[in-house]
Amino acid sequence: MSAMRMRDKRGNGLLGLCVLVGLAVFTGTALAQEQGFYVGVPVTVERLNVLYDKAVDNTDSRNVSPSRGQVYRADSSAAGATGGAGFLAGYHVPFGASGVHLSGEFDLVVHGGAVRGRLEGAGFSPERIQLGENWPEDWTFNKERSYGFTVRVGGGIPGGSGLSLYALAGLRRLDANFSVDYIGCYTYALCTEDQLTPAADSYEENLTGWTAGGGVERRFGGNVGIRGELRYTSYGSAERVIPYDDLAIRVPLALHADGVGVQLGLLWYF
Repeated sequence: MSAMRMRDKRGNGLLGLCVLVGLAVFTGTALAQEQGFYVGVPVTVERLNVLYDKAVDNTDSRNVSPSRGQVYRADSSAAGATGGAGFLAGYHVPFGASGVHLSGEFDLVVHGGAVRGRLEGAGFSPERIQLGENWPEDWTFNKERSYGFTVRVGGGIPGGSGLSLYALAGLRRLDANFSVDYIGCYTYALCTEDQLTPAADSYEENLTGWTAGGGVERRFGGNVGIRGELRYTSYGSAERVIPYDDLAIRVPLALHADGVGVQLGLLWYF
């Protein structure tokens, strides 16, 4: 987790630098005349990594389960491929004959694909399925949609026939569904196998983080462009606590997600 926090700090610094550059440019007076709006269609493919943390807290004085006084923690990580397509709109500012350009862009992407994993759980029994233990779970993280704002700063390649290279940084919000399937014991007495109860839970989660990377773009006829980008995105984390007040048990959950992906875009300039 400390490595994830370090990546977040580095990304926030890069994002802050790009935003400051963007503000300075947009408020400057030496803007070229070919600036304007553009729209486009982005298509993304990403390898998404998800870390799932779960704890079962039995320290409440009212807890009389076989695990009273104990906190059982477990985590699970998995990765999977996701894809998506959407809509984007931005504003492009070139700087005369220098070839340097800046753009600010909003986009919305609808995703498909999921990451699936297995949480092995923790507890005092070999099966880890008694009341108060951290039960094993099969979990699924479904990436539904994401949207954000991205700043790009780059320049043309001399003799590159309309090619330009650029760096990018931005903020990103991800809407996802997280679901779990499990079996466990809901009685204070130890359960036998035929007394176990299957169950499933589902949660809508919202994660906010940052993205950074680089890309190449080629313009055709001045009004149409295609681009390809390599991106790293830290989606941040989502946390919740599930209270079982009747059993005096608390279950804190946390999700952390990041990914490396490729985005292709078809653009129309006005």
